[in-house]
Amino acid sequence: MTQPTPDRIMEVGLGFWSSKALLSAIEIGVFTELAQQPGELAGLRSRLRLHPRSARDFLDALVALGFLGRQGGVYRNTPATDLFLDRRKPSYIGGILNSSTR
Repeated sequence: MTQPTPDRIMEVGLGFWSSKALLSAIEIGVFTELAQQPGELAGLRSRLRLHPRSARDFLDALVALGFLGRQGGVYRNTPATDLFLDRRKPSYIGGILNSSTR
């Protein structure tokens, strides 16, 4: 008999964190803003009206999840988020994702 572990409990219990980060980014327009112009932390904080204490962690979480890229301090969309999460493109699917949480 194998020893029980909390792995599955933790996986399910914390699984919402990544979806919450993605849905929050869609809601505040991160991907649409970055499609217009990639930017550094200070500029994005202002453009997106992000709180100074949480902005870096939020954007870096999106990098860690693979939804943004960051090189030399400049954040930008990935090819997938640029194509599917920019509200101005006909390929935008963010509305479907946000409507599923309401």
